[in-house]
Amino acid sequence: MNVVRVEIQGVSKDFAGQRALDRVSLSIREGEVHALLGANGSGKSTLIKVLAGVHRPEAGSVVNVRGERLEFGSARASHAAGFRFIHQDLGLVDELDIAENLLLGATASRRFWLSSRREWDSAATALRKHGVNLDPRRLVAGLPPSEKSMVAIVRAVEDGLHGGGILVLDEPTAALPPDEVRHLMDLVRRLSDRGVSIVYVTHRLHEVFEIADTVTVLRDGAVIGTEPIDEVRGDRLLEMILGRTLEPYQAADPSLRGEPVLEVDGLTAEGIDDASFTVHAGEVLGLTGLIGSGHESILGATFGAVPGSTGTVRVSGRPLLRAGPKRALAAGIAYAPADRRTRGALTDWTVRENLTLPNLKPRGLARRLSTRWESVDTAHWLRRLQVKPGDPEARFASLSGGNQQKVVIARWLRCLPKVFLLDEPTIGVDAGAKLGIYRELRNAADAGAGVVIASSDAEELAAVCSRVLIFGGGRVVEERSTPLSPDSIVAACMRAAAPSVSPGERVTATTSERHQRT
Repeated sequence: MNVVRVEIQGVSKDFAGQRALDRVSLSIREGEVHALLGANGSGKSTLIKVLAGVHRPEAGSVVNVRGERLEFGSARASHAAGFRFIHQDLGLVDELDIAENLLLGATASRRFWLSSRREWDSAATALRKHGVNLDPRRLVAGLPPSEKSMVAIVRAVEDGLHGGGILVLDEPTAALPPDEVRHLMDLVRRLSDRGVSIVYVTHRLHEVFEIADTVTVLRDGAVIGTEPIDEVRGDRLLEMILGRTLEPYQAADPSLRGEPVLEVDGLTAEGIDDASFTVHAGEVLGLTGLIGSGHESILGATFGAVPGSTGTVRVSGRPLLRAGPKRALAAGIAYAPADRRTRGALTDWTVRENLTLPNLKPRGLARRLSTRWESVDTAHWLRRLQVKPGDPEARFASLSGGNQQKVVIARWLRCLPKVFLLDEPTIGVDAGAKLGIYRELRNAADAGAGVVIASSDAEELAAVCSRVLIFGGGRVVEERSTPLSPDSIVAACMRAAAPSVSPGERVTATTSERHQRT
């Protein structure tokens, strides 16, 4: 077995008297992919921040292969110890090209001038070395998500690792459609083969069985267990993560839907070309497609959040006379964008302020806002969606990504809208929390709302929706209804991206393939 590159020993961390990490210990070996799993609030993010030098723990140590102890609370010491981090926010600059992004933070040339040609050649060499076939002169803004992730990974590995060190990938595929995940997986395998140790944080268990060598599960800040991936089954892993057996979610019967609550006719905007669809009361409708198909921006345009959009939107038969979020909200439409940090929340505000913002309820004869009443109401919703920590006055930015998502969902559930529009509603959310969100949306649909989910996760769509609309070229090109399967949804997306293939022709596609180890 490969030598232990880093030993994490008894690390504990408290926040305001609450234990976030409880004597966490684990070993990371040379060249292994070590999956770090746990529900939202389990301590994964806190451990990563301890390793990155953001937090100083109350106890514990981290020792590298040379016997050197990591100096906690110092990003420079973390870097010197060989840790590199790829967060969900990749830290790339869209306005710069790939070569310029690869050089960010690197030592400048010793010459008296900078040479674009030399930068491009150096970047091309680095990309080729890691099997990434990209032109270093391309602007990062024009790259699909998977290629942006690969650029960030190459930059991290080239920054002093070169076959050693520890690369921490925090939800690297959370925002990737299925057709792009494979490229990232291939790069991770190549790095592992060259001796880079990789800590792989994800909620997608099928990826763990495909890519990982070892898995460690955290729950309530403590290590529940560490196992070789070949010795653990999927149901056992879920029980370790959740502490209970997971009950299956049952999608609604499509025949039980009611009258139309949302009608979109001829909607046109950037990336959308004359799109039309209808949502019924009591229905959970899915929208999907390959990247660039239009499903990523259709809900924002329906809500009026995309400038210059044209077309007709009706809510319960009444047209919205002017497009815009304010009028959409007043008509009973709620919209949760995929990018919760920049478009879905005010990160420096408290959880209470974020959750109650769309529907402030003055109290008493003077019709004044009551912080105390808002806190009570917020605490109810935090308990209902199992947000951790359940503190209404905590800063939104201090929550883990999955708990932030649950706050955004709770905000709109609280408003009791006629129509829910949700872009990628479970990005970064663990399996147990996903089921909780699905059940809340199902309850809203049972109460008469229409729910629309735009998602790149075929498994999610097959499990939750009674109908799925497939987008291609900015419009709906195919409709599928129950019984749904992930493979049939992926195949339909591929057909939509290849108009020369007729819908009757057989297209074979699988959502995941088990990585065969030798």
